[in-house]
Amino acid sequence: MSSTAPRSKHLPYEIDPETNRDAFYETNWKHASLAVLLKHLTPKHETVLDYGCGRGETLQIFGAAGLKVTGADVDPECVKRAARFGAAVPLDPNDPVKQFGKKSFDIVTCFHVLEHVDTPKKTLTELAQIARRYVLIAVPNLRYLNLLFARSIDVSFVNEGHLQSWDHWHLRSLAERHCGLELVDWGFDATRLPIFSSGAEKVLGAKFAIWLDTGPFKALFPFHGISVIGLFRVK
Repeated sequence: MSSTAPRSKHLPYEIDPETNRDAFYETNWKHASLAVLLKHLTPKHETVLDYGCGRGETLQIFGAAGLKVTGADVDPECVKRAARFGAAVPLDPNDPVKQFGKKSFDIVTCFHVLEHVDTPKKTLTELAQIARRYVLIAVPNLRYLNLLFARSIDVSFVNEGHLQSWDHWHLRSLAERHCGLELVDWGFDATRLPIFSSGAEKVLGAKFAIWLDTGPFKALFPFHGISVIGLFRVK
């Protein structure tokens, strides 16, 4: 969604990539997360729990890569939609360790969910307890490039449902110092440059703007991407 549009409290159940450029980015951070995982793991039917699976794209993408996927979400409609792509179950966010068991999945993924929870330290610690090997996280990046690269304090830039946010340094600090995890690698999705990205879309179309954001702009400013994507090893 554009920086001037109202921020939604919940992801839409349907999203049209033909009319909504942001649909690409929502799927892209899942592909970028899988890419960083595959740098360190050759899929041999490892099990994956997608915590907060939403519409189920992660189940589809990771399942196609050879991973055995299960999704969990608090929203019954999301569980229903995610079940098209793999096993999907209602999530008990109060005690997921009891629900799934300690070390019950090789990998736990959690994409753009942690910023919505009241107690991210508790949630991330629980994910580390459920995982046998890795926890793969994506959250919105607090370190974005603003117009003319100047800092601005404006609540319109924050999704109404987001309770907190991180940059790479603070996410690593949370994970390593407090949640029993150790950073393995960062992943990078796309970097939007103020004026240039939106200008390119207006003049040359969304596909060209996406190419810029996922190519040259990402290469120039990788740590200013849309998402902070971190692959963490369970200690």
